[in-house]
Amino acid sequence: MTAPGFEFGEYRFLPSARELWRGARRVTLPRRTFECIEHLIAHRDRAVGRDELVAAVFGRSNVSDAQLGQIVLRARRALGDDGNVQHTIRTIAGYGYRWVADTREIEAEAGEVGVAAVAPVPRPAAPRWARRGIAFMAAALAALALAAALIARRDATRPDTHGIAGSETLAVLPIQVDGLREDAWVRLGAMDLVAERLRQAGLTVPPSENVLGLLTAPPEGNAEAGVRDATGARYLVRGRAHHDAGGWRVELAAEPEHGIAIPVTFAAHDAIDAARGAGDLLLAALGRRAPAAARESDTALDEALQRARAAMLANELDTAREILGASPQLAAQPAQLAWRLAQVDLRAGRLDRAEAALDGVLAQAATQADPRLRADVLVARGSTRIRRGAFEDGGRDFDAALLLLGEQHALARGQALLGRANSRVAAHRYDEALADFGAARVDLEGAGDALGVTRVDANLGMLELYRGRPAAALDYLPGAADRFQSYGALHELLLTLTGIVEAQLAMLQRDDAWATVERASALRERITDPDQRVDLLLNRAQVLDGAGRHREGRAALQQAAAIATSGNRVLQARLRALEADLAVREQRWADAGRAAAEALADWPASGADGDRNAVVRLRQRALLALDRAGEAQALLDRLREAPAAAATEPGAVDDALAMAEWCIHRRDGAGARAWLQFAAATADRRGVPAEIVAVATVQGPFLLEAGERDDAVAVIGRVAPWAGRDFDSALLQLRLFRALGPREAWFNALRQAQALAGEREIPALLLAPPDAPAAR
Repeated sequence: MTAPGFEFGEYRFLPSARELWRGARRVTLPRRTFECIEHLIAHRDRAVGRDELVAAVFGRSNVSDAQLGQIVLRARRALGDDGNVQHTIRTIAGYGYRWVADTREIEAEAGEVGVAAVAPVPRPAAPRWARRGIAFMAAALAALALAAALIARRDATRPDTHGIAGSETLAVLPIQVDGLREDAWVRLGAMDLVAERLRQAGLTVPPSENVLGLLTAPPEGNAEAGVRDATGARYLVRGRAHHDAGGWRVELAAEPEHGIAIPVTFAAHDAIDAARGAGDLLLAALGRRAPAAARESDTALDEALQRARAAMLANELDTAREILGASPQLAAQPAQLAWRLAQVDLRAGRLDRAEAALDGVLAQAATQADPRLRADVLVARGSTRIRRGAFEDGGRDFDAALLLLGEQHALARGQALLGRANSRVAAHRYDEALADFGAARVDLEGAGDALGVTRVDANLGMLELYRGRPAAALDYLPGAADRFQSYGALHELLLTLTGIVEAQLAMLQRDDAWATVERASALRERITDPDQRVDLLLNRAQVLDGAGRHREGRAALQQAAAIATSGNRVLQARLRALEADLAVREQRWADAGRAAAEALADWPASGADGDRNAVVRLRQRALLALDRAGEAQALLDRLREAPAAAATEPGAVDDALAMAEWCIHRRDGAGARAWLQFAAATADRRGVPAEIVAVATVQGPFLLEAGERDDAVAVIGRVAPWAGRDFDSALLQLRLFRALGPREAWFNALRQAQALAGEREIPALLLAPPDAPAAR
């Protein structure tokens, strides 16, 4: 019996057998990746549109570009292709994809495929969890994701593997220790050493942070079962270390969910050698070769590093510093010592100290001679720079690290790709950023880093938010937040909650935003990073101000200003922008102008361009109220004319409204009308409720004053659905019914506006009943 197939280069694709072969080796493909290749080959005579490919692969239409891009990325990787070479699958910009490999049809004997090498058994794919308006938060989330492990990975390449097929996943649990009080470090230190040993032999082993997070923040039920479910681990490795007068004995057992455990025991004089030996015996029992043995001279250094690593895993950062500083072996290696201490500072949020130390490490000859160490240091410095808003500098560090890493070290490469993606977001290179996010997800998933995969999903949500798509962001971020919480990943959780708050405010979901702020506030006692404490207060202030609770909002801003001492200019810019916004709401024009000017002075050179326009508009309003029109004029290019076509980029609405308000101030009715029409078209095209309301609050009164009541009714009626939860929308309805009547509609609108006002004043004119409408 024959099965029709296709041959291209060294590959054979057999649709009826659902197999892809590279020479004599079968390539395992997830279902959707297989169907993507199948559809493109079947229609290789033409380009396949994006929507057509989505329908063929997913069977539905509500699929994001990022989801489809990840499928195409996996397909390219399986075929030895990538987004730069594109020798099999070519991207057709603005349309879709096309199969371009030289392909011929073949007849494959079904019996032939059975003689090939056994194909790898894939592990279950990590679950795809559901998917502020400023790029600052996305950058910070990526930076936290990029903190490299304290223990440098010494394997230059992944060793040849044999025995158990494919990508078996093992999750190593903390080691139970029977010993003296000073032996407590072995619980996490030996856990991490065994995990690294298994990882060096080619097995997929989740980072220790992932496992500990799952154990300390377990779902309902058995915590260890939660580790197995979340990581997709086939085996849980359980261990016991016993210390007596004769030395150490380490027992390990790889336990499948169903079946018989695989036990091993190894004894040695010290804990490091015993744990390493037990790990190597377990590898042999699993049919794997052990990595090269450590030199005897490395043992003392390894113990110091594992002790420090254990302290960091337990978040005992001062203890980690003491251990590192007391090691004579590290003292003899200044570059290594400085690198380890910089990692501790980075984790503690001491950015100035960490970056200065990393600069020094990179300048040392020992770092120049060690490509892997140099790559790790570059990734760490890149993450530090991105947290500061220095996106271009951070991007260059990630580029350099990726060149050094090549195709090796999937975990480190995934972290570097994640960082570079965020630098590209800041430069508006969205397609390249999506490609990097997709590649990072594949690398991190392949390395067993389920927490890293969640970071990618969270960053995709942040990207949607940065592009002004809050509804799409809310498809990603809540699920990512829940996942971070299940891992106990506090930093990532808080940053994701900040993104959720921003998205909910943009969607005018104010009650939901307040609930999210309260969820984050419940964690405040556990926050050690001073910048995150500031951010938590800024979130609270932003929601309170939007709800008209100005006194509480002002108090939160004052608390934030009092503790914002880290020198983080990104946070300073956000703080000043919120101070300016509150001052405008309260008509404290001098305060508003000063705060807006300070925010603009601290604004990142790139990465938050759209939000800068909102601050420019605040400063313009303050300057015009202060009768400083000359300064206001210099804020923007006033010679521009309103574009004919609607825009899509973030910040376009605020820029247009600033121009319209300038024209209104200058009594240029034609200019104001043109800019308002452009702003309305842009807001409608972008579909963000907060932007639609912002336009209506300017355009509606402008049209009423011009006597264009029908047009005013259309504009103000557009925001009526939000009048029940948004004060500005409610005030517009009141303004409309005050102008048009009838009294009952005006009275109902007044009650609604008063219910939402908080400390905001309703103009006195709108409190008086309307005259009876004139006959028409």
